[in-house]
Amino acid sequence: MENQLAKSTEERTFQYQDSLPSLPVPSLEESLKKYLESVKPFANKEEYKKTKEIVEKFQDGIGRKLHQKLLERAKGKRNWLEEWWLNCAYLDVRLSAQLNVNFAGPAPYIEHYWPPKEGTQLERGSICLWHNLNYWQLLRKEKVPVNKSGNSPLDMNQFRMLFSTCRIPGITRDSITNHFRTGK
Repeated sequence: MENQLAKSTEERTFQYQDSLPSLPVPSLEESLKKYLESVKPFANKEEYKKTKEIVEKFQDGIGRKLHQKLLERAKGKRNWLEEWWLNCAYLDVRLSAQLNVNFAGPAPYIEHYWPPKEGTQLERGSICLWHNLNYWQLLRKEKVPVNKSGNSPLDMNQFRMLFSTCRIPGITRDSITNHFRTGK
């Protein structure tokens, strides 16, 4: 009985997904202020002044209309940015994702204390595979700890894409198929 109680109170990796709030849309003013702050270190006074004028014109003109459209999009989606992010960061990129986008994985970074040497490829590959399979099992059993900001759980859906996912080449945009399932 005690063991069953412990299992029922243990957090599961994806347990908060349905209760997470929708991604908020930042205000237009906040976004433009951050943009200007990001430009400032790279622009001289004249360039910054011109950029600020363009931003003010945008804010008072088409920016308002575009922001309204963004708010409308957000009403119908939990994450108004996800589709655009996947397309821009991964699916529209015409380069190898492994080297240019996803260059890491759930494995130990051992180079600093076990430098690669000739003849160790099989051993090193086996260790990497062992760590990947262990992580896959943790995810399937929902034993990977929930990422949090303070006490607030963060979105864990990205972890569903680590395994059983395939990027299918397209001419201008690739697509993704995912067959990951938890072992409930």
